[in-house]
Amino acid sequence: MAPSITNDIEINEVEEKQDNSTDEHYNFAARQQERDVFDTLFDSAPDKLNAVKGSLMAFANKQLSQINRGCSNIEEDFSNGVNLVVMMSLAEGYYVPMYSFSMEPEAYDHKLHNVTLALNLMQESGIPRPKCTAESIVSKDLKSTLRVLYAIYSKYKHLVK
Repeated sequence: MAPSITNDIEINEVEEKQDNSTDEHYNFAARQQERDVFDTLFDSAPDKLNAVKGSLMAFANKQLSQINRGCSNIEEDFSNGVNLVVMMSLAEGYYVPMYSFSMEPEAYDHKLHNVTLALNLMQESGIPRPKCTAESIVSKDLKSTLRVLYAIYSKYKHLVK
């Protein structure tokens, strides 16, 4: 019998959870290799890119306008993670304490922390992890940013009227 913390919990349970996180990391890495609609959009239909950007920007601005925020450039305005964190808190109806993220991040590490927090909030709300990394958002990768915004839009489009 494995050592137990209490009569009900064995250490084997903790080891099993660690294995699941490895599987989750592997599944995320495997998904990175798969093509998605944004790969196709960029490769085969670049003429439709502006329409998609416009639709996602309109959705984001509608959400952000609730607290007098907005965006005019998708790559710039989401690269520091602030608008992503704010959108998630508005959509889910909770307050993210100011000490949890940086409202005016200057350093790369602060931006990365904000974007990582936003991606974690998305996962906690049941949104599947988009095919991107926090680093790609901070680096202003348009395709990655569109993937994240589309994932948020897919779950919360009913909130925009």
